[in-house]
Amino acid sequence: MRKVFAGIDFGGTRIKIALIFENEILVDKNIEAASELTFEERLADIVLEIRELLHGTDFNLAGIGFAFPGIVNFQTNVILSKYVKYPGAEEIDLNAWATANFGVPLVIENDARAALIGEWKHGAGVGCTDLVLVTLGTGVGTGVLVNGAPLRGKNFIAGNLGGHTTINSEGNICNCGNIGCVESESSTWVLTEIARKSPDFSRSKLSQVEMIDFKSLFQLSETGDALAIELKNRCLKVWALCVINLVHAYDPQKVIFGGGIMKSSHIILPYIQGMIDKHAWINSTDVELTEAFQLENAGILGVYELFKQKYK
Repeated sequence: MRKVFAGIDFGGTRIKIALIFENEILVDKNIEAASELTFEERLADIVLEIRELLHGTDFNLAGIGFAFPGIVNFQTNVILSKYVKYPGAEEIDLNAWATANFGVPLVIENDARAALIGEWKHGAGVGCTDLVLVTLGTGVGTGVLVNGAPLRGKNFIAGNLGGHTTINSEGNICNCGNIGCVESESSTWVLTEIARKSPDFSRSKLSQVEMIDFKSLFQLSETGDALAIELKNRCLKVWALCVINLVHAYDPQKVIFGGGIMKSSHIILPYIQGMIDKHAWINSTDVELTEAFQLENAGILGVYELFKQKYK
């Protein structure tokens, strides 16, 4: 009987569940994030999904890991921050949940930090000791590795809040409460609001898009839509300045980029390289910018590695 690990990656729009044995993902499944449900209700569904993946196999569950989009206490497995997509998550005793439903230990880590560890052990960061990972999409997530160890800090926020550093001191209040965050200047959730404030909105094809995302933004910019080009360039500049701040703060060997928007990496990475050459204290030849290798599985592989470390 094979002892397998169940990894769960809580994304903004979907939740991925996978069973891992000796570094290999044996089977996986995606379910909707279903933000209308409470976290307790979603956990009940996850129990059923894990049991279904185990049913009829010779697998014996040895542990569970969560890659969660919020600040968590890695040592005690407690969610510290509230997250709008999963209401009530911070109130659940996850250790008790894992014990009651499966009789196994659990590990939880911030999703960006988990993805960083997954890339470090199984992807673009193999062999490195100093890394920064940036995920671009619904928000902007970051994780940092310094001298071969994931950066956490006293309150477990170190390296995770690159998307909530101030990039515009005259900007709007972000949904986190800070002023002019990277996220509130360049993320999916704010694109539609920014576009509608433009005097050119009615003349742009973006006005025909109900909720603007990066796929539609980049596609329309290729057609010459003036507002789409303006918004795309705005996002590129904000991301580049964010990366420069991260490079200055952590001096990594590599910056690894993840997220579905990496389908446009041929546009994004050269732009950021150019901005580093122009504005950073180092040149882009001093730090490698690369796309994540494990675009789908980094977070799950990361909590798998952390579980092995924590319960060895």
